[in-house]
Amino acid sequence: MPPVVSAISATTSAADQHGSLTPADEVVDMAGLRQAWAQVPDPRDRRGRRYPLALMLALVQAAIVSGAVSSAAIRHWIARAPQEVLAQLGAQRDRRTGLFQAPHSDTVCRTIAQVNAAYVDAAYAMHRTGQLRELYDDPDEPIPMTVDGKTQRGTATPGTPARHRLGAQLADDALMVATIDVSSKSNEITAFAPLLDQIGCLKNVMISADRLHTQREHARYLHRREAFYVFPVGGNQPALFDQLDALAWKDVPIGWTTYDRGHGRTEIRTIQVMPAPATTRFLHVKQVFLLERHVYDLRWKPLSSVAVLGVTNLPATLAGPRRLAELVRGEWSIENKDHYVRDVTLGEDRCRVRTASAPSILATMRSYAIGALRLLGFTNIADGTRWARDDFHNPLIALSLTM
Repeated sequence: MPPVVSAISATTSAADQHGSLTPADEVVDMAGLRQAWAQVPDPRDRRGRRYPLALMLALVQAAIVSGAVSSAAIRHWIARAPQEVLAQLGAQRDRRTGLFQAPHSDTVCRTIAQVNAAYVDAAYAMHRTGQLRELYDDPDEPIPMTVDGKTQRGTATPGTPARHRLGAQLADDALMVATIDVSSKSNEITAFAPLLDQIGCLKNVMISADRLHTQREHARYLHRREAFYVFPVGGNQPALFDQLDALAWKDVPIGWTTYDRGHGRTEIRTIQVMPAPATTRFLHVKQVFLLERHVYDLRWKPLSSVAVLGVTNLPATLAGPRRLAELVRGEWSIENKDHYVRDVTLGEDRCRVRTASAPSILATMRSYAIGALRLLGFTNIADGTRWARDDFHNPLIALSLTM
């Protein structure tokens, strides 16, 4: 049994409890998607398996990179895949005809629905984690990452709420690193640690999140894993909020200001930062900050104003006012960089696939497709999917599956 599968098998009880898996830090080489797919256990009986699970996962992932937004579109792409593409994805020749054989699209969709989504999430997370340091020139540079949740509205049925997933994404590059299902009987708070457990090493990673995750247990968990946090403070931490709100912000100079003009409005953001008082009612805090955002129309008529208090365990030597402002803004921008693209370009909210694990697996693959196209230089993912549709070989180039 491969090491990753052994690690995954050893954490089955944790998966049952949290809806995810906790792979070991020491795993086999997960540099390529082929290696990642090979670690996902096949739910089918060994007797009668004609096509490997890795081939089916490859076919679905390639179809999604091409912009397939529905089960019908995925089936259509698989049915039309040419011989040379099937060969590169790992299909076997038929002994009688000599042609490479793809599984029937119905077989693919039925099998994908049976796979444990937590295994797929863990495999993709380990694959992407293995690429992290390659994306940064300086190995000592802290990696900014943001944690946020998204509801799959198309999975809702009468009497059953829509599925919800939590993801960890690179703030600068908008690449999803890890994802996990949030149990309908729980919430994002309990999924926070299991999500980040999928990432083998968090040392020197800066985690930003929304106010829901400003929890002492989260701060304790990240400190234990040698990671940093940047948390906004709101009503779920009333004592901490009151303490920060009472600080003498009027005496603190503005550390950084940004101006953005577009879409018929002007946005001005400012941030003030000070060392955390010794009496701060939170764990491991090094700095506290006040970020303000003012929005005006093009004639400078005020439209809205927002003030955000926050805490971080980042020392000033690693994150000054400018960097803290960028980290907070990165958490806000995940809506545009990932959620909007998944809904509008890849049709996640319109997708009515609801069978077993299929919605979760497709969501993971959509996020990976967005990242793969961004790594090729596509800032507009719609342009990327159009490029992928131009040639059946292009999705393989995006996924580094060409031989």
